[in-house]
Amino acid sequence: MTIGFRVVNDIDRPDPAVVKRIAALRSCDVSDVLNRSGTMVGIRHVYAPMAAIAGPAVTISVPAGGINMVKVGIERARAGDIVVVSAQGEITYAMIGGNIALGMRSRGIRGFVIDGAVRDVSELRDLGFPTFARGVATAAADLGGPRGEVNVPIACGGVVVNPGDIIVADEDGIVVVPPSIADQVVAGVRDLTAKHAQAREILGRGEVTSIDQITREFVAQGLEVAETDGRNRG
Repeated sequence: MTIGFRVVNDIDRPDPAVVKRIAALRSCDVSDVLNRSGTMVGIRHVYAPMAAIAGPAVTISVPAGGINMVKVGIERARAGDIVVVSAQGEITYAMIGGNIALGMRSRGIRGFVIDGAVRDVSELRDLGFPTFARGVATAAADLGGPRGEVNVPIACGGVVVNPGDIIVADEDGIVVVPPSIADQVVAGVRDLTAKHAQAREILGRGEVTSIDQITREFVAQGLEVAETDGRNRG
């Protein structure tokens, strides 16, 4: 198999029940539980409001562009999958637009994430097709492009995405969850949500959470606390 120009047809997908449990979570909470691991940087929803999505990743690498290789990857995607593309952050040309998005939606693909650019934002919005990108560009990429890969490990938004990883994407951002730790993430978010509920009671009273402990730690580190700033207020 040629490195840099290859396609893997079949990937291991997580149990749909596991994906469903992950789909109920917010990206922020997942990121917190993972200590920011797997959290993409610089890739955002291209219109709002944007539906939250979760699903297994079908990965595509197009380091030098090539819309046709993206199409090859889309053809390997199943209903419920999320297509994730590494275009190495290139934002001067768009890898998909409204027509390809229509095709993906018609196949039951849940959404599209690219470390690169898309176009036809108004069409994407009208389709209601969840799309996340590093940028928006007017010009389209070349169709052919020199090579590419499908269903191999890629880098997207500064993190590694393996085929079959669970993508959690919403208006706050995108987090990658390896299926092997999915249940651990669900449990972690459940505990985190309980802690947040307790904190909201305090915040609802107008109080600052943990302020006494924070102040003590800062004082121990040398923080000086004065009753006034010492200026003559006349």
